[in-house]
Amino acid sequence: MLSGDMSLENPEFWMKQAYALADEAASLYGEVPVAALLVRNNLVLGKGTNERLRSERTTSHAEIIALEDYNLRFGRWRCEPGTSLVVTTEPCLMCTGALLWARVDHLYFGCEDPRGAGLRRVQPLINDGTYDHRFCTIHGGILGDECSAMMSAFFARMRVRKSIDSDFYFF
Repeated sequence: MLSGDMSLENPEFWMKQAYALADEAASLYGEVPVAALLVRNNLVLGKGTNERLRSERTTSHAEIIALEDYNLRFGRWRCEPGTSLVVTTEPCLMCTGALLWARVDHLYFGCEDPRGAGLRRVQPLINDGTYDHRFCTIHGGILGDECSAMMSAFFARMRVRKSIDSDFYFF
């Protein structure tokens, strides 16, 4: 584990940036409001929002898009030591695996996934010594109430829309 001085100095600042991106993606494109930022030394190295509706790709989660943005910008798949991922919602199983392989050092997430995202289930398995990489340090609940309220409001709007438009298909 890296020393604490390599973690983000102000995770709330970065979560506010991610929140704004997530809100914009939901407003403009109807995407589930999730956004992720890869940050190191107070610089954004990669960013992403959910793009599943726009791209029609199952794997277009915000965390994956942020990692791909980093890959394209810097031409490498492995993150530099001290890299943090800030994401508005607890990562799913797929994204948790991607964070492991990309060697992200610190994870800051907003709200928990009440349906049991991959993060809590996978972390004990990763830390049991089976993998030759260590998993990132996890900091949850950063602006958790705000992120949770944004998700709840989004899905409430989707339920209303679905009840009005029987042809509406979401997910």
